[in-house]
Amino acid sequence: MKKIIAVLLSIAMLLCFAGCAAKKTESKSKAETLTIINEELGAEQYGIAFRNGDDETCKYIDAAVQELVKNGKYKEIADKYPDIVDNLLFLNGESKATFDETVDVKKAEKRTFTMGIDPEYNPFSYMGDNGEYTGFDVEICKAACEVLGWEFKVFGVNWDQKLVQLDAKECDCVWSGMTILDSMTEAGYVISAPYYYNTQVLVVKTDGGIKSSKDLKDKVVAVQLGTSGESLLNEDLKDLKDTFKELVTCDSFLKCFTELEGNAVDAVFVDYPVAKAYVAGK
Repeated sequence: MKKIIAVLLSIAMLLCFAGCAAKKTESKSKAETLTIINEELGAEQYGIAFRNGDDETCKYIDAAVQELVKNGKYKEIADKYPDIVDNLLFLNGESKATFDETVDVKKAEKRTFTMGIDPEYNPFSYMGDNGEYTGFDVEICKAACEVLGWEFKVFGVNWDQKLVQLDAKECDCVWSGMTILDSMTEAGYVISAPYYYNTQVLVVKTDGGIKSSKDLKDKVVAVQLGTSGESLLNEDLKDLKDTFKELVTCDSFLKCFTELEGNAVDAVFVDYPVAKAYVAGK
């Protein structure tokens, strides 16, 4: 009798393990469950923001970045992030920026330069597996500081308060996929040469029935606080926003995606490279 019970228990355990294995096999990747709707709802350019009056720092950073472009280091770093290479203005010949050729990077005074970033903005700035910040913007800034002989530091900002923290001198710039807005230049912030062309897109559930922005009527949409996406929905795309059932603002893109995957929202309004990285599971 005991042997029979033992055999039955063994069979039950095997069936349990088989069931668990089946469940793991059935789990789907983000690429299978999420879809990017690339309507290019808002075209924009990324740049670096410096405090009012800090033109000198901006000129040195611009000059150092151009030095990286000339010596090939810029492309070497960019090639690590293939999803964004095509839209990098300094590499695709679309940059119309002019630079002060009199700036000599070798004459920059030694200093500590603190880069302000969004710590959850893959592939531009995020926490690497080694516990240190990395990403395209972080690597470029670090390399630029090496050219200038500056000590490099990173500071994770609250994106919705990024300019307040910049003004408070918690960082020396905001450099993390930051959209150049007229309101910033009008407020006196010094802005670098634009380096990236970006668009706003929608991320939705693959089986959610949303095929375009027209399908967002009476839907709940998430967007990150303090982003150009939020500004667009409150300004140029206000008519679109008015069709939503609700616009939910989150303090990070990751929170937006978590809300989508948990079915708390129907779509996320987000920058294309971030959407592409997240859906790819990076």
